[in-house]
Amino acid sequence: MEAHTELFSSFKSVSKSPVVQIRSMETKMKQSSGSSSNKLVYDITLKAAEGFSAKYQPKCGDLIALTTEKPRRITDLNPLLLGYVFSSDGDLKISVHLSRSISLVENYRFGVFLMTLTTNTRIWNALHNEADISTLIKSVLEANTLGTEQCFCSGNDVERSDLVLDIIRSTKLNSSQEAAILGCLETRNCIHKNSVKLIWGPPGTGKTKTVATLLLSFLKLRCKTVVCAPTNTAIVQVASRLLSVFKENSSSEHATYRLGNIVLSGNRDRMGINKNDHVLLDVFLDERIGKLGKLFSPFSGWMQRLDSLIQFLENPEGKYEQHVYELKEVERVKEEAENKKQEVVVNIPTFGEFVKKNFNSLSEEVETSMVDLYTHLPKSYISSQDVKKMIASRQALKRVRYFLQENSSRVDFKEGNFKFDCFKRLISVDCLEALRLLPKRFEIPDMLENEDIRKFCLQNAHIILCTASGAPEMNPERTGNIELLVVDEAAQLKECESVAALQLQGLRHAILIGDEFQLPAMVHNEMCEKAKFGRSLFERLVLLGHSKHLLDVQYRMHPSISRFPNKEFYGGRIKDAANVQESIYQKRFLQGNMFGSFSFINVGHGKEEFGDGYSPKNMVEVAVISEIISNLFKVSSERRMKMSVGVVSPYKGQVRAIQDRIGDKYSSLSGQLFTLNVRSVDGFQGGEEDIIIISTVRINGNGQVGFLNNRQRANVALTRARHCLWVIGNETTLALSGSIWAKLISESRTRGCFYDAADEKNLRDAMNEDLLEDVSSSFGSLSIRSGYGGRNAW
Repeated sequence: MEAHTELFSSFKSVSKSPVVQIRSMETKMKQSSGSSSNKLVYDITLKAAEGFSAKYQPKCGDLIALTTEKPRRITDLNPLLLGYVFSSDGDLKISVHLSRSISLVENYRFGVFLMTLTTNTRIWNALHNEADISTLIKSVLEANTLGTEQCFCSGNDVERSDLVLDIIRSTKLNSSQEAAILGCLETRNCIHKNSVKLIWGPPGTGKTKTVATLLLSFLKLRCKTVVCAPTNTAIVQVASRLLSVFKENSSSEHATYRLGNIVLSGNRDRMGINKNDHVLLDVFLDERIGKLGKLFSPFSGWMQRLDSLIQFLENPEGKYEQHVYELKEVERVKEEAENKKQEVVVNIPTFGEFVKKNFNSLSEEVETSMVDLYTHLPKSYISSQDVKKMIASRQALKRVRYFLQENSSRVDFKEGNFKFDCFKRLISVDCLEALRLLPKRFEIPDMLENEDIRKFCLQNAHIILCTASGAPEMNPERTGNIELLVVDEAAQLKECESVAALQLQGLRHAILIGDEFQLPAMVHNEMCEKAKFGRSLFERLVLLGHSKHLLDVQYRMHPSISRFPNKEFYGGRIKDAANVQESIYQKRFLQGNMFGSFSFINVGHGKEEFGDGYSPKNMVEVAVISEIISNLFKVSSERRMKMSVGVVSPYKGQVRAIQDRIGDKYSSLSGQLFTLNVRSVDGFQGGEEDIIIISTVRINGNGQVGFLNNRQRANVALTRARHCLWVIGNETTLALSGSIWAKLISESRTRGCFYDAADEKNLRDAMNEDLLEDVSSSFGSLSIRSGYGGRNAW
């Protein structure tokens, strides 16, 4: 039902869906003649996209609609013809299974992307694979017994090696974060029982930092771990933080050594990993496959590059003479072919120019290869001694490069001259000696195909990061047995999505990190919502009585902001870190500003409007927010004050209305000083800004607030701000709602943080202007001539 609802939703926006042009279709030949489904399987050749913006390459698992014309509305899909892409060679050829048989005479010219079924297919397979239901799944779904059961496993004191304790100390964790990590290490050491550990991370409590430090500890202990998250954005965030912590704990000389034991697997485009400058390229699997493929090419790999450089430095004079001879020979042959009789004129470089150009080219290749080797090879295949030799060689190459930069253009840089003799001593005593110590071969298996390299990388990695939907690809044949599973943002992952990851071969323990008081996974179908289809395994385990370790110090919100959500959602158990209690930013910003760190701003006028998709908007609130943003931008510009502002609303209609009013006005003017982000609450989970403005939208006389009633959504909205949180709404409607927003209004009055927008001149003028525009447009829609009494009625 959920997949059907998502499909129907895609029909509504079909005019904006990615489209690919079809060049030809033919019946797929490689089918058994007795199969009844032969008539439904086709090979399709696609046309190359004319523009980059229009580029869409169907992938395996995509569901597309085949049409004769590019669709502009849902009726253009009638009669509906669906195609499931089950094969794609990445070169404009796909194979599809159609929803009905067709005649090739029919001229289908377009394929329109509707949705991808890959995740749904993986969930279905995992749920119906009864033979592989792991003992871990069975044990974690039982009521919690860990609180009463004593563990007598050897090593129950945790591997408190100096290495791991140094990591924990270096990252400056608080006591609750440190206890969470040590508890996870104890769980990992338990061998008599499969178990799951829950880490409860409310907003701003350093959850990602804790996870990154935990993963670095597992890396040091060589614990084979798969790390999952619900989305590409979430897993990229974890990987980025892990790399940051990793490099903080590494020597600056070889900061990327041992990254070969960390792998990030996934889709490059969906993860937003650029091909040239993304920080995660050092661990991204597809990038690593390409690097290792080149390094161990039998014709132009590491060994050949190193040999070429050594041979050049051993006899640069001979190489130069050979080069000059070849230049003259080419010119001579050319002259003979053209029957010219005049003397040959050859543009011959000086010895210094030749040496500098060739040395720079060869040495840069070798240097790049050395960095790639100790970055992408697993630690077990390249020793720290080899890395030290490579670093010494790189330093020697830099000394030669600097010498040539200073001396190669001198006219006396030739054999028999003092500078030349210095150059020969430099390369023979310093550079060549270092290069000859480097290993030419590494004891790695043959890697002739990309799949061989992929398997090599995954089998030798200790930390494998992927989305939860990508976990099924981590099968034993490809990765070997997995010891431990870590799931970040676990409260956003549906139970059914967790099953595939929990079936990993060899898995003994799972660690789930999340907060069930924030938003769960999105569910589109109403019946699925009522059936708790979006409930997470994290929440189910809490309901079953499993204990959860609380991270109890928040580092994001000023105490005046954290006070209400802390009391309302977390029973006042969250402490404010020292860094949020005193803020120079707030003192500078709030000086002379009407609103404080936490404020409710009452908008007494306006009306709800319902546009496309029945998502409400409130244009008077839009006008107020637009004016507030204008004032913030002015403050930022005048005081040269860096400021990030987020505007949040539960309703997509309001988000669109605000975006339309603001346009790109500030993005084009402010540069890096002022940033503005307008998104739905659901889109803001995990994010934070200096200032957050919440638009509640609803205004009516009966306290109907609909979507706003969701406590988890309210929690996310109220916990995104670092320095200032301003809630814009209608007091009467929210106070009558009986929801958390009524409590927020009461609290703001008690604390003296309640303001009326009409009391502030700029906001009052903005509201009045919007109301006048609304009245004017209403009058404008009337025809005077059609009024009662015709022209004389006025």
